[in-house]
Amino acid sequence: DNNGFPQRRYDHPSKSWENDGGNGNGGMLHDDDDGNYNNYDDNNNGGHRRSGGEGRNDDEIDAEEGEAGKRGCFGQLCGCLLCVFPKVEPLPWGTFLVLTLWCAIPPVCFVLFFTQMGFGEQIYYTLAIEMGHYGYALAAALAAFIFFLYMFDADEWSSHCGSVLLDVCVLFIVCGSVLLVLLIADQFPEGMVCLFAVFHPLWLLALKLMCYAHKDTRAFVSWLSGPLLVTSLSVAIAWVAWVFSDPDNEWNIVARVVAAERTGCEPQFEDYPDCRKEPGSEETCFYVEKSDGKEEIIFPEGCDWECTKVYATCPNGFILWVGPVLISMTTFFLSFFCTFLRTEGAREKDVLNFGIIWIFILFAMWVTTSLAGTAAGVTSALAALTLASFVASAMFIAVSFSKEERAQNSVAVFERLRQKYGKHLDVARGLFVVTCAPIIMVYLGLSMMNQLIRRCGIWPCSQPAGTEGGIFTTRTRRQVEVMKSWDRAKVFTYATYWGIAFITLQVLVSRLANVFLSWMIEKTAGFGLGAVTVIMCLVGVMMFLLPPVPGVPVYLTLGIVLPAQGHQSLGWVGSIMYASGVGLILKLFSSALQQKCIGENMARFVKIRQLVGINSLLMKSMRLVLGKKGLSVSKVAILIGGPDWPTSVLCGILRLSLLQIMVGTIPIIFLIFPTCLSGALLYMASIENDTGNPEFPWAGTASTITLSVTAIVQFGAMIVAAYYLERTARQEADAVAAIEDDREVKEADDKAEHLKKCYEEVTQWGLIPCGAKLLLQSALGFIVTSCYMVQLFSSYCFVPHSLTDSIEENLDGKVSNLFLPLGWVSLGLFCLSIMLIYLFQSWGTQKAEKLANGAVVSASPDEASIDDNSSAEGPERWN
Repeated sequence: DNNGFPQRRYDHPSKSWENDGGNGNGGMLHDDDDGNYNNYDDNNNGGHRRSGGEGRNDDEIDAEEGEAGKRGCFGQLCGCLLCVFPKVEPLPWGTFLVLTLWCAIPPVCFVLFFTQMGFGEQIYYTLAIEMGHYGYALAAALAAFIFFLYMFDADEWSSHCGSVLLDVCVLFIVCGSVLLVLLIADQFPEGMVCLFAVFHPLWLLALKLMCYAHKDTRAFVSWLSGPLLVTSLSVAIAWVAWVFSDPDNEWNIVARVVAAERTGCEPQFEDYPDCRKEPGSEETCFYVEKSDGKEEIIFPEGCDWECTKVYATCPNGFILWVGPVLISMTTFFLSFFCTFLRTEGAREKDVLNFGIIWIFILFAMWVTTSLAGTAAGVTSALAALTLASFVASAMFIAVSFSKEERAQNSVAVFERLRQKYGKHLDVARGLFVVTCAPIIMVYLGLSMMNQLIRRCGIWPCSQPAGTEGGIFTTRTRRQVEVMKSWDRAKVFTYATYWGIAFITLQVLVSRLANVFLSWMIEKTAGFGLGAVTVIMCLVGVMMFLLPPVPGVPVYLTLGIVLPAQGHQSLGWVGSIMYASGVGLILKLFSSALQQKCIGENMARFVKIRQLVGINSLLMKSMRLVLGKKGLSVSKVAILIGGPDWPTSVLCGILRLSLLQIMVGTIPIIFLIFPTCLSGALLYMASIENDTGNPEFPWAGTASTITLSVTAIVQFGAMIVAAYYLERTARQEADAVAAIEDDREVKEADDKAEHLKKCYEEVTQWGLIPCGAKLLLQSALGFIVTSCYMVQLFSSYCFVPHSLTDSIEENLDGKVSNLFLPLGWVSLGLFCLSIMLIYLFQSWGTQKAEKLANGAVVSASPDEASIDDNSSAEGPERWN
């Protein structure tokens, strides 16, 4: 409803409630004569409920809603929680129970057979260690088999025998892929989670085909939100109970070493040559011994705790241990995604909903960046969850449309999307290019081979080569023509920007910020609590003033440093509370600096106000939400969920009240506290007793849980912020429209629009000279190569380094040692890409300015000429 509570669609034999205005879109409930409640979108942002049978007029209802709008923060908080959690469809208890049991079967089987809670280690060892050497042969066989099917047009085998044969081939590929993932689990342990995410939707679809074949797929999927939510929470609760039921189930240094040895991880002696049992031996100098029912690591003379880092880069055991958490979070994501498919109406809305999920997944990458300094296991687990969630959402999108629907509506859908969201399609195309460029090249090569086989006629079931000729198949040729119709210069530019942003966040921000903070932790180890507090405040302010640096690593460092110095005088609880308080003061002070000193000063420049889009619908909605006095869920969500520097600076540019923004920022303590607690637990996990074993063996497990809470708070705040901004734009459209445009910015926008059109004209692909094309294509090629090197070969590019590592020991005292040779190559390509894209845009801007000023623009940058009389004849003249 209008207060943030969920609106539902309820199917019942005697009564039907429908809400087409769900998610705050302004639906209106109407009680007709038959007693059925139907929701019609009145399109005037009201969303009021009307009851025809009770004789209540609009004024009475509006008065009731006015009273409801006066609810306190507690009521708004409840509405916020209901918005974050999936909207559950009301179902008969029998149906709900059956669906819950069916939804629970895959998670239970996965937890039982592929995690440490069950028989995961034994199965893992048998398949991956004893039979893993068959993995490469199986992968080669599958690749060759798929290559054969594609070359001979298996998807076009339409006869009865051909269809049966194709089904058998698909079954073979599916079974082979499952077995392959299991066999290579020692090298890619996250693959099992991804496998679960892919097959869980198929399992749910199987029930629909068996028992609910008459039911619309979209409606059936919407039923699954409640059962999936129950399953998710049940798995999470069971895992927490299992962890704390036995000390051996906790994750700590001992558990990491034991899991690494059981899963067959090879110790990395390159950086720790003295940790071998004997010279030339592949065994470690330490060993695990169980005494009084408790496992401990025994360190002989000359062997210390540092030697356990030979297993630091082995995530296998951690993935097995944290597997139920990944399954729970993936199932929760599927439950949330089911609510998006409840909406009836235009098909482009479904595609837009999928785009929103994609944006949330990309934000999860930002959360991963924020937490990258904690431990390799947490980061890899979050990366696996991101990938699994994306695959799962794609599967649900696939099953919600039938083949006939996709064939009939795809052209119309994309045409409407092009008309409605045409300004942003090039941005999405750029993301597609930078992520899939190598795959596209491979696909084009395969298409050429397929076309060659068709022309030779060596296979009777092959499709005809086509009458158009060419080196590609007809389907590929059409796809190529579609891509050629894009504004390729703009798409390639956006693709380069995406790649530059990825390298900046994943390398420069994430890794270098963690190295700096780990250096701070190391250098302040011998200082008193007061001195450390002052130093960390100064460093924290400096970090907050850097635009791309998120706040989570700063809070995490405070949680490590301050309790390390203050636990003896304040106690662990007191020092953690002290660190949280310092973090809150630091955040408020930094936000005030960003808003008053940076944002308001920037607001004097028309170019800056134009750059942030101060006249855009998004900025006006943000101004309306943040400008309201007091606390509200929407204001708090934006101030907590948004990136630190951009959000605070935008508040200054919008000239919002500092006091109101500070009040709205105070609830960020709910993000700061679990983050500081996680830092303190990480430090506690590194403390050793006299025997070299951890003094707090439970701290590692607790830090994993609190880090998950941190990620959920940050991710959830982003979801709520996006929800309320969209809701404000829809339901308060009149108030948003009433906000006057910035006249100076509007004039600048009008002038920039003309220059922008000129730029688009001079950068049309057919008019760009070869030299400029080479600049842009080289920039794109370099950044794509750099991104793939960093993502696929990270272990060959960088030395793993976390906040608790020592630069002196881990990097030999030199920050430059963080980068391995391949890492320096990726950075070099990154810098070359920036330089080339700058040169291309400089050339394009120069040409556009000449055209805007009435110049005769040449097709070659060396042949540009200016005709003094050209302005009288019109600017659009080309040689």
